[in-house]
Amino acid sequence: MKKMSIKKTMLSLGYALALSVSSLYSETDLSQKANDPTAPLMAVQLIDNYTSDYYNSLEGESGNSVSFRAAYPYKWGEYNHIARITQPYATDSPSGDTGLADMTLFDMTVFPASWGRFGVGVVAGIPIEGGNKQWSLGPAFGFVNNTITKGLNLGLFNQNLFRIAGDDVRPHTKISSFQPIVNYSLGGGWNIGTGDIQYMYDWESTQWVSLPIALQVGKLHRFGKLPVMFSLQYAHNFADKVNIGNGIFAPTPKNSLTFTAKFLFPTF
Repeated sequence: MKKMSIKKTMLSLGYALALSVSSLYSETDLSQKANDPTAPLMAVQLIDNYTSDYYNSLEGESGNSVSFRAAYPYKWGEYNHIARITQPYATDSPSGDTGLADMTLFDMTVFPASWGRFGVGVVAGIPIEGGNKQWSLGPAFGFVNNTITKGLNLGLFNQNLFRIAGDDVRPHTKISSFQPIVNYSLGGGWNIGTGDIQYMYDWESTQWVSLPIALQVGKLHRFGKLPVMFSLQYAHNFADKVNIGNGIFAPTPKNSLTFTAKFLFPTF
């Protein structure tokens, strides 16, 4: 009888724990966290970016890249951290060049606030064969306010990369990127926002090299217990005259479509 009582107690505790985890990560909560780069959420992303046309390029030229991105939250001492790696691979480009592009790594210490979260950390650019062939390093900063109204994320994520070593012949890396975070969970796993757009300023050439506007629509779907966020983003870039010297303008993306599958591990 005593064994049966213990078994019933354990089953009850397990059921209660399952309910609490399910409640903790509701569709709206998980959808909101999936679109917050400061959220302590383990995730693996596959990203396909297709550019249908370019400024300063021949008509009909297009490009495509596939990226792998993984985020891993961990604790070091009393502080919560998020480590992230991004590795792009160009499958098509106006120049015909394909292959691995430079890898980006960052580690951010995240602090809770009454209005949401903010984080400070460091970002590094790792040269890969065929990439920019420069090592770069710089500060990163981000914040998200999720208290304005339920389901809404508003914030900013900033990364800065400055050359510390590498090929002296190529222009030195001195780039700041600003990612506005605007996302609203509509319920039922659906959300809309601006997606992963980057406003980029090149301090070496003193010009904006990326000035996009975008709309992203996403849907959270569960495969058994595994939640996956699928999203589709359209972006238009207004940086149409990126000068690379001697009056020559670089081919810059004009219109792009990005499809993302983000695998989430909320109970890791």
